[in-house]
Amino acid sequence: MASVPRSFARILRRQTPSVIRTSSPITTAIRTAQTEATPSALKSTPLPSFQHAPATPSPKPTSPKQATDLSTHPIIQLLRRDPTLKETRPHLSMPAHLQPSHFVAGTLSGETKLTSAPYIFLSSHAAAASIQEVENGPRQSRAITVFHAGRDMCGHPGYIHGGFLSVMFDEVFAHCVSQSFRSGTGMTANLNVDFRKPALPGRVYVLRAETVKVEGRKAWVEGTMRMMLAARTSSEEEAVLVAEARALFIEPKFAESMVPVYRN
Repeated sequence: MASVPRSFARILRRQTPSVIRTSSPITTAIRTAQTEATPSALKSTPLPSFQHAPATPSPKPTSPKQATDLSTHPIIQLLRRDPTLKETRPHLSMPAHLQPSHFVAGTLSGETKLTSAPYIFLSSHAAAASIQEVENGPRQSRAITVFHAGRDMCGHPGYIHGGFLSVMFDEVFAHCVSQSFRSGTGMTANLNVDFRKPALPGRVYVLRAETVKVEGRKAWVEGTMRMMLAARTSSEEEAVLVAEARALFIEPKFAESMVPVYRN
């Protein structure tokens, strides 16, 4: 057995010089390239053009652009003449640093999406009652919202996405029931939406909500959403009912510790 390794070693000693002498052209080319690719040569090699392109700065958050001016719309003017209603635009009064991360005020706002910050008119059924009655009563309330949906809110081309309509119900319902809770904060426990007719982009919508029952930290709210057919009219008689919804909201026990979103 000892003679085998020695024989194998003699074969290797005889073949090694020949291997070195008969280097292939490919091996020679690789060695030449490695020799020429010195650090100075690499530094002088121009970088690809895309590495020289300046980085595009991230867009800074801005307030929603008012692509559609609803302030002069007849339905807005009509609601402003109602002395029992209080006009608000909560998404514009939101602190600027919170707007980009807010789904309605930030993500959905834009010239081709939710084209203008919604107008919300709030009213309490107990407004005419005494303070004592308000404190002991159910503190039911209602809200009326007017908004315009742009072309980028579609699910199927030419038709508004049902998810967007559900978001608007949820958003307005929360503002409505906020008057029913002492903390002014309610969180959605359940939301049901029934779609009646297709909603179209480029139209003005009127959403009416009303709390129908309040029990302690629970509030039930119902609402309807109508699409205005005429561009400049205050009449809802010919408007199309596109959806109805109902929801249950809960006033969280930790409401006082939550970050305030809207400035009252």
